[in-house]
Amino acid sequence: MERLIPNVPFCSNDHYPCGLVALDAMLRFYGYTTPLILHDEWRFLYSNPGAHVPRIGARFTSHLQAAERWGIQVRQHQEADVATAWQRARAQIDSGRPVPVLADTCHLEDHYYPGLGSHSGHCIILAGYEDRGDTVHVVDPSPSKRYRGSLPLAGLKQAWASEHIRPCTWAEIRLDAPRRTPAPVQMIRALQQNLCLMRQGNALSAGIPMGLRGLDAFAADLTRWKGLPPGVSRNLLKALFGQLRSVVMERDGHSQYLHWAAGALEIPKLIQVSRQLHAMAQKWLVFRNLCLKGSKKAPQETLEKLHKRLSEITALEDATLRRLAAIPDLR
Repeated sequence: MERLIPNVPFCSNDHYPCGLVALDAMLRFYGYTTPLILHDEWRFLYSNPGAHVPRIGARFTSHLQAAERWGIQVRQHQEADVATAWQRARAQIDSGRPVPVLADTCHLEDHYYPGLGSHSGHCIILAGYEDRGDTVHVVDPSPSKRYRGSLPLAGLKQAWASEHIRPCTWAEIRLDAPRRTPAPVQMIRALQQNLCLMRQGNALSAGIPMGLRGLDAFAADLTRWKGLPPGVSRNLLKALFGQLRSVVMERDGHSQYLHWAAGALEIPKLIQVSRQLHAMAQKWLVFRNLCLKGSKKAPQETLEKLHKRLSEITALEDATLRRLAAIPDLR
């Protein structure tokens, strides 16, 4: 028996981790515009309760919660053994539904994955099989991999059942019918809320600094960290490098959201704001990479550069919010 699900797309977002890459590919396979579903929030939350490592966030809800608002449910399954896992996945494929699974990159290297022999979990999508050749059709939608082809079923099972990852794990996407997507009034409400939260400053009952005030609090701590021992500074910068990925990703994602919203709302000025968000994402990316550099050497010198970079980013965030607020339809 042979089965192939065509048109499972690749992902073009360089900032997504592999789980979100797979979700993006699945959403677009089912006809959704990913930014409209996942990236309507524009946030910056900064929390430093006196601990050595502060917390930075870029959204209130998870991406899975965002998807659930539109009738998209992602259910994670883990089977007791790989034979059962394949039986469940095969049934999904027979019904026309691709199946995201978690595989060990070390085993994928035997077939297509360019790696260094290390074990790590990586999301791929199963989209078909052929019994005669004992193969499975795999799509790796990651921008740096972009693989589409057949693997030996035995090789896939080895990667899927590896003890070095969460073995025999797969995801099921359940959709409401008919498909729900944001209406114009919901887009307007989201943009108004973004403006309010980013400009007014405090979030949630705990009074966590956010928006422009959160950025100011972050800048104040960067100044204070210049006087810390180099080892402590390096650890802080390493932690920031990990946390700032979400900020880069959400700024870029919201840029795409505004691009789509401009057409849906017939507000061309949102295109200009979208471009500024894209430029902002690039500035945050440079900032994040500087954190990585400072975590390895010369942290005090890097902190000086980071403070200047953050001032530029804050000015751009403020200017972009002002441009958004000046659009008559959002008042």
